[in-house]
Amino acid sequence: MSDPGLIESILDFVAQHVHGLGPVVVFSSSLIEYVFPPFPGDIITLFGTYLVIKGYWSFAFTLALVTAGSLVGASLDYLIGVWLGRRLHRLPSVRDVRGWTPLTREKYDLLLERFNRHGAVYILINRFLPGIRAFFFVVAGAARMSLWRVLLYAGISAVAWNAAILACGYAVGANFERLRSLFESYIIVVWCVLGCLVMALVVWWVLKKRRFDRGKANEQ
Repeated sequence: MSDPGLIESILDFVAQHVHGLGPVVVFSSSLIEYVFPPFPGDIITLFGTYLVIKGYWSFAFTLALVTAGSLVGASLDYLIGVWLGRRLHRLPSVRDVRGWTPLTREKYDLLLERFNRHGAVYILINRFLPGIRAFFFVVAGAARMSLWRVLLYAGISAVAWNAAILACGYAVGANFERLRSLFESYIIVVWCVLGCLVMALVVWWVLKKRRFDRGKANEQ
């Protein structure tokens, strides 16, 4: 969802209803971006920071608003993960699979074991990773990580992220367009890094599959 006209309409609505439905829109935006990552919830959160700088909302109110939205969205992702995990639990064992497959019951169990070991770190950094944060909560649900632990780490991450945005906002001043430009530059850099990581994983996956196929051919 990247229609600039729609985004501007939402921001205008929030600005015109700062003491009415504006807070509901900001809360809902923080929630939706966790369930539907293409939604530009961070831009609307950023605008909430701008309203704090302008004196319309208090820092505590805005922080509570966006954090609550983030936690509700994270909870929904977690429940999706629980639902998905029940189905993945029935994956076939590697000995029951003919050929090479990227996911078997053994690989799935290993993924869950590793996530349970390091899941806290993933959840703590989730707010700083646009677009893929929902994935961490889905996996947390599939791994049956404690929901209260997930919400605790998600809350810490959301508070840290929004506090950083607020600090950046005060440094930049009441110039929302400049603040937005800095934020979008950060998003571009993060996506470039994530893109490189994905490409590296794809290359690794292809090479591993080729080694598997060669091994099968040699056995025959």
